[in-house]
Amino acid sequence: MPEVTDLRSILSLSAVVLIPAVVVAVWAAPPVQTPPEVAHPPAVTGPQLDPLPFPVSEIRPGLRGVARTVFDGSGLEEFEVEFLGVLRNAIGPQQDMILARLHGEKVEFTGVVAGMSGSPVYIDGRIVGAISYRLGAFAKEPIAGITPIADMMRAGTSSMRPRIARFETSGSLLGWLERGPERASTPAPGVPGRTDAVPAGSFGNFVPIATPLVCAGCDASVLDYYAPAFQAFGLHPSSGGGGGAAPDTPPDPTPLRPGEAVGAELASGDLSLAAIGTLTHVEGDRVYAFGHPMAGLGPIEVPMTRADVVVTLASAMGSFKLANTTTHVGAIVEDRLTAIVGEVGKTAAVLPMKVRVTSAGGEREFRYDVVRDRTWTPVIAALTTANSMVRSTEFDAAATVAIKSRIVLDGHPEVRYEDLYSGTSPSQPVHIQAANDVGSLIGLLCNNPFEETVVRSAETLIEILPPSQVASLTSVHAARGEVRAGEPFRVSAVLSPFRGRDRIVSFDVTLPEDTPPGDVQIFVGGGSAMDTLDRRVIERQAAQAKDLDDLLRLVSRQRKSHTLFLRVLRRAPSAIVRSELMPELPLSVFSVFNNPRLSADSSVLLEAPILEIGRDLDLVATGGRRISVKVK
Repeated sequence: MPEVTDLRSILSLSAVVLIPAVVVAVWAAPPVQTPPEVAHPPAVTGPQLDPLPFPVSEIRPGLRGVARTVFDGSGLEEFEVEFLGVLRNAIGPQQDMILARLHGEKVEFTGVVAGMSGSPVYIDGRIVGAISYRLGAFAKEPIAGITPIADMMRAGTSSMRPRIARFETSGSLLGWLERGPERASTPAPGVPGRTDAVPAGSFGNFVPIATPLVCAGCDASVLDYYAPAFQAFGLHPSSGGGGGAAPDTPPDPTPLRPGEAVGAELASGDLSLAAIGTLTHVEGDRVYAFGHPMAGLGPIEVPMTRADVVVTLASAMGSFKLANTTTHVGAIVEDRLTAIVGEVGKTAAVLPMKVRVTSAGGEREFRYDVVRDRTWTPVIAALTTANSMVRSTEFDAAATVAIKSRIVLDGHPEVRYEDLYSGTSPSQPVHIQAANDVGSLIGLLCNNPFEETVVRSAETLIEILPPSQVASLTSVHAARGEVRAGEPFRVSAVLSPFRGRDRIVSFDVTLPEDTPPGDVQIFVGGGSAMDTLDRRVIERQAAQAKDLDDLLRLVSRQRKSHTLFLRVLRRAPSAIVRSELMPELPLSVFSVFNNPRLSADSSVLLEAPILEIGRDLDLVATGGRRISVKVK
């Protein structure tokens, strides 16, 4: 009997363990009014800098310096820095933090600003480091922590090992999101221990300055759903920014200047998503920024852009910059504890995605370029897919959605996925369900334990259908309580559609001639019910897959939620060997596989499927029922 494997069960097994990064408490709050008649200091046009950095060992309390940042537009402005001392090992072992008080009309009004991370600090033209940490929330004066420039430049060394993905059963970042309020009790996958896990307002705690994640073109409800995934890594989404230069905009030849705003562009196209910070130092084609991690992911490849600060909003909870990303200038290649590192002129590889949405109102096509990263690609692929649906005028959260996805890989056959979704859960609307499955499939490919997989492109076709095409299975009965092998009998299932009349779905069942006498179980259920029934089997099959092609073969045996399944089972010794199900084994063979000294490439089961039948429907079937009949 051919095996049937459900995609969602396999997808839930995929997770990535990453280098710990940065979580920052929520900083957004209602802005306070700007005081009248604030003077605008002159823009810094051509700073004269000494190439030798200022040694941390010479920092003394009372020493004065200047810092540079952008408060609005792209003009650099200076403010005074008063050094208070050095906190030994405050950032990490052998990594000190310089403590300073900031002076100046603007900075004393706004305090330390989210988006200011990376603002360079100088003493007599010699660079000291980057403003990168703040002291809790509701601070009465602008006290900041400075990351020494020497520690930042060490983040650019090429001797550090690349980030390795691990395939685990603890769940993916998308799966963690689906847990809703329950996720508060567990850390996000890949963020096991964070240096800033303490509340930002706690006494005496220095935390990295929040990194604004400006989003343009994104529905607020979609952004709210996916926001915790970004916040877990220290990025704080805001729909107040804008993104991207026009496609035909020529590159900006102007050299990058320390103190100007830069963006790490996670997505572009019909939706823009970019982390905003400040450039600290330029050394040839290498640039250093932020002074703390963006997300702590190690080696990365993210498009780097200039950014134009629209406004700096002052807030008692935490001031922040709203900005637009503009022209591309290179790629961010390292995301480390003390800095992000970029290469000017480098082009970052991105994943092109296309989402086409059709409905009674017509067709719309959306295009996106998404960062290639084991952590962010699945989440952003899901976000863009969900956003495409809600941006269509005919969309309704209670609608039924038909999905067809095609993913092109290097060196492997393309992966296809299709299913039908209906809005049955208020906590997870239909567009979130469908989008998360698309993102999880991409995540499974990116995080497979066998090889580095290049996803070349992804295309999803979405059809929005009339609402609530869903039915629950209410009862199952067999025409006879006793049957003979080889003789047909009928099993009927009653489905109750949402606000509709009951319908009966019948299966004509014929047991194989060699079915032995005794009781057999008949299970009838929708795709989700079969997921639950097969969870243990699928977990073992996925864990025993020998290569990526084997894993893709399991994915191809996907169950669809709009199919009603009937399965006949009997108690019989069975085993899974190298992801293959071997039912009804002779006891002698079963004993071999049941030997605890045997290789872990096999698992034993006590129940074997005899046959399985699927019946496609025009609605989503939920629930499952089990009955028993006797074979004479």
